[in-house]
Amino acid sequence: MRYLYLAILVLGLCLLLWGMKILRQGLQSFAGHRLHVALLWMTATPWRGFWSGSVSTAILQSSTALTVMAVSFVDAGLLPFANAFALILGSNIGTTLTPQLLAFPLDQITPYVMVFGSLGFLFIPSHWRYLSQSVFGLGVLFFALGLLEVGMAPLVNLPQIQDFLRQLGDNHIQGVIAGTVISALLHSSNATTGIIMLLTADGWITLPTALAFIFGANIGTCFTAVIAALASSRAAQRVALFHVLLNVFGVLVFFPFVEPLAYGLTLMGGSLSRQVANAHTIFNMLSSLFAYPLLPLAAKYLKKILP
Repeated sequence: MRYLYLAILVLGLCLLLWGMKILRQGLQSFAGHRLHVALLWMTATPWRGFWSGSVSTAILQSSTALTVMAVSFVDAGLLPFANAFALILGSNIGTTLTPQLLAFPLDQITPYVMVFGSLGFLFIPSHWRYLSQSVFGLGVLFFALGLLEVGMAPLVNLPQIQDFLRQLGDNHIQGVIAGTVISALLHSSNATTGIIMLLTADGWITLPTALAFIFGANIGTCFTAVIAALASSRAAQRVALFHVLLNVFGVLVFFPFVEPLAYGLTLMGGSLSRQVANAHTIFNMLSSLFAYPLLPLAAKYLKKILP
């Protein structure tokens, strides 16, 4: 029976990643080449880049996709690396939309969302069919979270898992490390956040531990962009390094305040899943806003260490 639940857990994880891929591909196909043209225009200044990064990531449902795109633009000489920094700051805000959506209790309508999205993709003739594809991907996300909840239920009773979760409750640094590793392996901070929301809602980890996981997840999501930049130009490597430093900076600023932040989220109310989603949003928004005035200094510093 334990292996059955393990199979359900693996299936749920695979569907979670697949659903995010479908959602992202549908939105990218719907936006088409116009998104690339708009990005080049909207990054003419850092302030434009900041807001276009937020909007574009909310559309693409992937800060990783936008960061890799920014690395490619800089590598091709189409975008100044300093303006790409602002784009990445904005992308950290736009990526918070998915966890907010996942915090809604939509289990009962998930099958209807999937059917509606699949029928729209099959029978709508124009490019609007890709929007239906995204709706189907969103339905797959909710279905995958349901499977994950079922698959995790018996596994948490294992002594090894209980010891690990208890240890994380006492050591937030280990929570950051675990979140970093999981997010790097899944190539998605949103997927990691979705799993954290389930663990917190079911009482397997505390809210402060969930915050530590989220901090780490934001560092781990930089992994893909770093790999993409290894064989790129120096300017593109500066963009990838900036993405890493931005999220490490955010963790260093917020980590000492894990307990007060968790208390503040509790006062804001809402379900535990909503509190985790709010933590993800607050962390990314404040990190980006704090870092925005430092963009000129960051550009000069990175130009020195990566000449």
